[in-house]
Amino acid sequence: MGKHRLIKAAAAGAAVYSGVCALLHYEVFHRNATLPQKIFQKSKAKSGAAPSAPDAREEWLRAQTLELWTLQNADGMTLKAFYLPAAVDSDRWALCAHGYRSRGQREFRRMTKFYHDHGFHVLLVDHRASGESEGSRITFGRKESADLLLWLGEIRARTEGKAQVVLHGVSMGAATVLMLSDDLAILPQVKFIVSDCAFTSVTEEFEGVLKGAHIPSRALIAGVDAFNRILSGFSLYDVRPHDHVQNACVPILFIHGNDDTFVPTEMTLRNYEACTSPKALLLVDGAAHAESYPTDPDAYDAMLEQFIRDYMCAENCAEETT
Repeated sequence: MGKHRLIKAAAAGAAVYSGVCALLHYEVFHRNATLPQKIFQKSKAKSGAAPSAPDAREEWLRAQTLELWTLQNADGMTLKAFYLPAAVDSDRWALCAHGYRSRGQREFRRMTKFYHDHGFHVLLVDHRASGESEGSRITFGRKESADLLLWLGEIRARTEGKAQVVLHGVSMGAATVLMLSDDLAILPQVKFIVSDCAFTSVTEEFEGVLKGAHIPSRALIAGVDAFNRILSGFSLYDVRPHDHVQNACVPILFIHGNDDTFVPTEMTLRNYEACTSPKALLLVDGAAHAESYPTDPDAYDAMLEQFIRDYMCAENCAEETT
């Protein structure tokens, strides 16, 4: 009798564990979940950062007419991006990757004007399961990076290969662009990458968030990973931007806020140390997660301008390659 009770208790425990992991997978990955935003807002409130106030750069972007681009990815989803042409004849492009549960026009609502003022065409992508793009599950850069290659190919096709491209990512978008940093397929169009507050690995980021919520992490992450393998076809343990920068083939500008409690600043420090390509580091005092630009736009702009001078041609110079 005791044995049967033990078996029932074990079965009940397994069912509870499976249910918790299924719920957690939904809340973290599904586009309609609400829990992640609550955790993020709690983290920002803990940092003491004031909400970002609208400024003239946002008003400027809202006044622009953006052209809708669409393409279909390997999973049959229709993805959307929003294109703002340069005001001058130029082969400079900024391909912008937004963060977790954001969208292109929101994430880059202030930075777009910087690129436009420096003669760039700007393409603001909405990742799968975000903004106006199709899809039900976010993949933290694993499949978004493949989608970004498609957008890069679209730029290349529309310019007949004559494009100098900056890949600029924030938060999850930064992890996404770092996961392309060792891919020779991005050459020679991509001249440099901007990584603003990327994590080292998605499982390490999850561990930190769960620990902050006083929730045991390793067993839960293993269970969530099992669901993810079934539903999304990849392991969370393989989403490791830190591994990619160890063989980076393009220059990278690493940026992070010193008051980031959502993605710890030390993650960018570790990514920076591991990076084998030309690199630079900007740490912004007083900046919470994904708030480096509004906190110190002058320092941010200065670093971007230096990278443009160092790694982009002054004149239109990109050449068609095979």
